Amino acid sequence: MASRAGFRGVLGARAAVADVARDLQFSLERLYQERGLRIDLQDLEDLAFQGDAQDLEEMLGNLMDNACKWARSRVRISGSRRGNLLRLMVDDGPGIAERDRENVLMRGRRLDETTTGTGLGLAIVCDLAELYRGSLELTRADIGGPRAALELPAAI
Repeated sequence: MASRAGFRGVLGARAAVADVARDLQFSLERLYQERGLRIDLQDLEDLAFQGDAQDLEEMLGNLMDNACKWARSRVRISGSRRGNLLRLMVDDGPGIAERDRENVLMRGRRLDETTTGTGLGLAIVCDLAELYRGSLELTRADIGGPRAALELPAAI
């Protein structure tokens, strides 16, 4: 992992969430084009992460790629800001049983061994988020599948 989170003490580190999400959207829609998958970006334009853009790309990219693997037809990425916290939600697919939610966040754990992957993506997201004093939580989305809610420091 090429994390630069250790350097977050550098003043002025800032990443525009919409720019990072659009770049990932473009790449992932091409990667999953044979499935006709739609990736919707909502309410991201005025949001900025107080940290390194490469770290945001790593976290959001892992969440979006994971969502694309499991989504039936649509992935939704949305965001909001409350005070100094940025909250990014990635909604997709058929869902993760509540009993498996904590397990799937552990390094090397996978729920489905028949798909490609290493079982490291969500653990990497958790590790990076914690370096920024943030968090990752898996819940159920209003569109039926799982929701990955990533909380990070917001840039002003």
